[in-house]
Amino acid sequence: MVLRKFTAATLAAVATSFVSLSALAAPVTYNYSTLHGGLLQASSNAAVLTALGGPAVTVSGSFIYDAETPFTTYTQNIGYEAGRAVYSGAVSQLSGTVNSTVGGLSFIDNGTGVATVGNEVPSLGRDSFSLNADPTPRLGENTTPAEYAHQLAGFNVGDYTLHNVRLYWVEGYFAAPDFLSNNDLMPTPPTFYGVVALDFILTADPTNTANSPYYSRTVYFGGLTASVAAVPEPGTTALALAGLAGVALAIRSHRRQAPQA
Repeated sequence: MVLRKFTAATLAAVATSFVSLSALAAPVTYNYSTLHGGLLQASSNAAVLTALGGPAVTVSGSFIYDAETPFTTYTQNIGYEAGRAVYSGAVSQLSGTVNSTVGGLSFIDNGTGVATVGNEVPSLGRDSFSLNADPTPRLGENTTPAEYAHQLAGFNVGDYTLHNVRLYWVEGYFAAPDFLSNNDLMPTPPTFYGVVALDFILTADPTNTANSPYYSRTVYFGGLTASVAAVPEPGTTALALAGLAGVALAIRSHRRQAPQA
């Protein structure tokens, strides 16, 4: 009876530690996916969408989100439109694949990206939350800031090169609610539908010497959803296994000490 009570109590303690540490763990890996590109076909560049495989293609992948990332600055302080808080490093290892009959359409951000949070952004009049692999062009510009290293490893398709990947959620898009009350970093990405934007540049003109609008070759995928990846974090798993190993050792020791009948 004593052994049973000890075992039950120890297992309960290990389980409690596992749950508590999992709840507090950061950063967290998320999987994401979209519905087909035809949903926002009217907003996308037709030639690029065709090169990707047409309106039936989708995007899926993963990213790491750190909800404990400290505030960096406001967008208006670094040359962007006003109203968004910037959290540099909140997203990392943003990767994905365009699911298509066309092969080789995968990408990965080899560094850290940024999250922006805008409660009632003045230019939109609504809430906005985004996760960007690389910085976007500043106001009035058609190239990305030269002082920031470009980290996205994209792909070429047709005459185009993938240059940036943006995941965003905007109040009113796909019936998204009013979801922000301030510019604090969200504890998790939104659970309602968002958008994945793939920004392409001309492979023959990587620095955009033609000064064409940067977003003129973007393809948009609606129905974005993100959910926590099912695989537990290595540190948490190791702790749980160590706890269970302790239980096993305690049981073995108890059995050795118990008198034989």
